[in-house]
Amino acid sequence: MFDWLWGKKSGAQLGIDLGSYSIKIVELTKKEERAYLTNYALAQKKSEAAFNISELKDEEIAKILVELISKSQLASRRASVSLPVEKTFSTVINLPFMTEQELAAAVPYEAQKYVPLPLDEVILDWSVISSEKSSVKPSAKGATDSVKENSTDGTKETEGCQIQILLLAVPKEIINRITRIIKLAGLELVALEQEAFSLARSLVGNDKSTYIIVDFGRKGADLIIVDQGFIRMSHNLESTNKEIILMEIDRVVNVFQIRYNKKVGQCLLAGGSAIEKDLFDFLSSKLKIPVKVGDPFARIDCDAKLEPFLKELGSQLAIAVGLAMRSAD
Repeated sequence: MFDWLWGKKSGAQLGIDLGSYSIKIVELTKKEERAYLTNYALAQKKSEAAFNISELKDEEIAKILVELISKSQLASRRASVSLPVEKTFSTVINLPFMTEQELAAAVPYEAQKYVPLPLDEVILDWSVISSEKSSVKPSAKGATDSVKENSTDGTKETEGCQIQILLLAVPKEIINRITRIIKLAGLELVALEQEAFSLARSLVGNDKSTYIIVDFGRKGADLIIVDQGFIRMSHNLESTNKEIILMEIDRVVNVFQIRYNKKVGQCLLAGGSAIEKDLFDFLSSKLKIPVKVGDPFARIDCDAKLEPFLKELGSQLAIAVGLAMRSAD
């Protein structure tokens, strides 16, 4: 397993969410063994033409970061930075039971079947979700989940068992660009993380229940299913039409429930549109599962004076909070 993309927890740090039309930063420290919000910052413009991150030069984005950090008096210079779902690729794959050494050789080989880009153009990372008998319906013809009892020493053989692997592929071009931007801004890059994992950390935490997270952006939405603390599915939808979003939520939930034979218990909303009453009421009335605006600060302490602001901004800061929580957990 590779470590660089997932990163390693260490010390207090910034969580930087580089969105398409905004930059959000959250700074967390540890106070009495609990994450504590020390500061946050937000830069965005109502006019897309005036603030389109994808069209800005690296130096221009770095300058915005420097000014935002200085103006907000953020103390830390160590940052975990987001990787957009739509610019990365992730999937869950099933492999026969094997040793860690065998997995290290097998995963890159299997990745060729799933990653839509040449492997020499991406950085691969992966993590074992489960090594027990899988409840996922097997895709291979004749596959079985049986476990045989060894008659001589009582140990269980692993014939037919599957290992579930969460595979992540990120284009090197994106990694190199973010690395340059962070270096130009005078920051230390601690880790890069796909937004789905940051959202799961801030909105779900250690809860083992099954959720679908809907993260609303300016031009679309990311749909993420979290089960047992792991990302099981993620999908980017390029539409802000609430009817289309509703149909896609229903489709993704149905695919998950058929594939895993499990029910999705709740829908958590995040992003700038999450607190819009009309959208919330629409989804609440149409979806067959409870809908709630996710609270990324539910497991974080902060100054009581900030609570009114965080209630309004919380859904927008969910990714940045999740990134900053890497070192505070």
